[in-house]
Amino acid sequence: MAGWNRLLDWLLPPRCGGCGAVGAWLCAGCRDRVRRLEEPLCRRCGRELEHAGISCGCRARLRCLSRLRSVAAYEGPLERAIHRFKYAGWQALAPALAGLLTEVVSVEVGVHTDAQLVPVPLHPRRLRQRGYNQAVLLVGDLRHRLRLQKPAGRLIRVRDTPPQVGLDRLRRRSNVDDAFEWRGPPLAGGAILLVDDVATTGATLESCAAALKAGGAGQVVAVTLARVDV
Repeated sequence: MAGWNRLLDWLLPPRCGGCGAVGAWLCAGCRDRVRRLEEPLCRRCGRELEHAGISCGCRARLRCLSRLRSVAAYEGPLERAIHRFKYAGWQALAPALAGLLTEVVSVEVGVHTDAQLVPVPLHPRRLRQRGYNQAVLLVGDLRHRLRLQKPAGRLIRVRDTPPQVGLDRLRRRSNVDDAFEWRGPPLAGGAILLVDDVATTGATLESCAAALKAGGAGQVVAVTLARVDV
């Protein structure tokens, strides 16, 4: 397998998702320019705060989601790489991006070594259009890296919601209310790590967490590659 991968790299060399340079799916220079989120962070939603100890105000809208953590700000080379990964068919970026995600996942998994990884699902119509779910690709690589469990059931999107882009916070929340459902055996209080590429207001992640809680989940922690500051 290693020899086959080397042959593929020679025939079709990796191209950096951040800058387009040949040689790696995410080059060292672009990795260095990814701006990690820095303390002080909101203890619940992970948003960067100006001063430690101030209230973020997220608790009223994130009731089912125990915690949200993101690796970095949605800007620069990471923004370009995620856009190519999500919309331009660059599925080969998944391992490089999952490698970044392990920075935050490893910390959260340290508390729950039996946690189950669950991707944010796409509606079947959107999945047919795109051909793949980027969150599923990230979860597949993370499960391999961290040796975490695959749940017996799955989270599904039961309502085909319009894209969240351009909606304000209240409209984002109403757009995804009751849009998800857990299908499978009850989760019996198990810890869930919910995975997606980008978090903005957390409305989609909160709706997913509500569905997982209804399916019997215990603590639900969401982790994403990037965070949009709104």
